[in-house]
Amino acid sequence: IAGGGRVEIKNIGSVKDVEKALAYEVLRQKEAFLKGVSVRSETRHWDDVRKVTVPLRVKEEEQDYRYFPEADIPPIIITDDYIEKIAKCMPELPDERIKRFQREYGLPQYDASVLVSNKKLADFFEEAVKLYGGNPKKVANVIINDFLRWLHEKNMRISDVKTEPGDIAELLKLMDKGIISIKIAKEILPEMIVTGKKPKEIVREKGLLRISDEQVLKPIILRVFSKHKKAVHDALKDEKAINYLIGQVMKCTRGRADPVITRNIIVQLLEKIRKGENII
Repeated sequence: IAGGGRVEIKNIGSVKDVEKALAYEVLRQKEAFLKGVSVRSETRHWDDVRKVTVPLRVKEEEQDYRYFPEADIPPIIITDDYIEKIAKCMPELPDERIKRFQREYGLPQYDASVLVSNKKLADFFEEAVKLYGGNPKKVANVIINDFLRWLHEKNMRISDVKTEPGDIAELLKLMDKGIISIKIAKEILPEMIVTGKKPKEIVREKGLLRISDEQVLKPIILRVFSKHKKAVHDALKDEKAINYLIGQVMKCTRGRADPVITRNIIVQLLEKIRKGENII
């Protein structure tokens, strides 16, 4: 009741008693209010037999408890500067990291969420981005589309991976320089994950370096011409048919042929055929 004291009720043993005690107190305090009597701050006893509350003791005021400082606990003063300092020491929360990945690395919300779903994965990504120095989106694509997909297929965890963030960065640099193709990169990534070998080491061992030497490519292309004469005839009339010949060269070299140089050589050879040279 407004203007009255706080009343506490003891000896309530069931939910039904709670309801009955409250109903009684409402009536009692309402009656006191209508008579102009202030409700005292007290502890009352629920009499389950008589179904009434009876006074038990008057509640003490706060000062009556005689509060005093704890001798073994020094006073702690918490300032705004202290709160700010502690806030800066707090670890970055997942939602905050997702937003930062979107802001700093230009990642879409989905990619950022996938990477941040595992702290070790997010740390791995950031270290790879730092060591790569190129477009962070490329790093995210390799990790999400190839790295993670392979882990899921093999039921592996991030902690099982032996490759380092720097190895992913090196793999991307090899592709950027044209030393290996995307196909080769996808081919060697599983071995990197399982063995921890460096990309260059695997490429050398397996002889997977991209072929960009015209003296090496030209004989291969001529063999393709001899084997696919109809495709050569089609390419003489329709430039789009050149793509089929490039595909056959890639097949012969297991994707190692430089596609730009391969196309240039094919165009040159087709021009010679148009001029009447017998090169097949």
